[in-house]
Amino acid sequence: MTESAALTPFELLESIAQRMRERVAPLPEEPSQAKDWKGIAFRLREWHLVAEQGLVREVFVPARITRVPGTHPWLIGVANIHGNALPVVDLADFFWGERLSDSASNRILLVRQDDRECGVLVSEVMGVYPFLPKDVSPVSHSFPAELGDYLSGCRHHEGNVWGEFSMQLLMESPGIIDLSL
Repeated sequence: MTESAALTPFELLESIAQRMRERVAPLPEEPSQAKDWKGIAFRLREWHLVAEQGLVREVFVPARITRVPGTHPWLIGVANIHGNALPVVDLADFFWGERLSDSASNRILLVRQDDRECGVLVSEVMGVYPFLPKDVSPVSHSFPAELGDYLSGCRHHEGNVWGEFSMQLLMESPGIIDLSL
């Protein structure tokens, strides 16, 4: 009589499972890319910044923007995005009181947090970059003081230092919440 004939069906399955566990190769470790942090890389004037991908929903070429009287000077106006009136803020004007020059590389980042949306005009968008945990470093001294409250650290990528810009803090700042004067 064979060994399998003396075993119940459940015992036979347990025996097969045990032999498989003994012979199977270990699973490969989770690739490091699963721990990558992805961010929208952009430029504001000459500074390289990156914002977490979650709050930045879309990137647009600046469209027709309608000025709104009685608002802060850095509020360029509102744009019709997907049928919604979206306030658009010139980020350089918000920080330094000087508008970004008109350029073909300018882009609007659509930022959405909870029930609020805002368009943020930046000098250029480079794309989505993956950053490894080893790329993180403390805030660099090369960024202007005006950005300091909005930077949560720095990341290195392809020889550049990218300031990690918090769109969440921007969306929670009093100036963005109350756009009127």
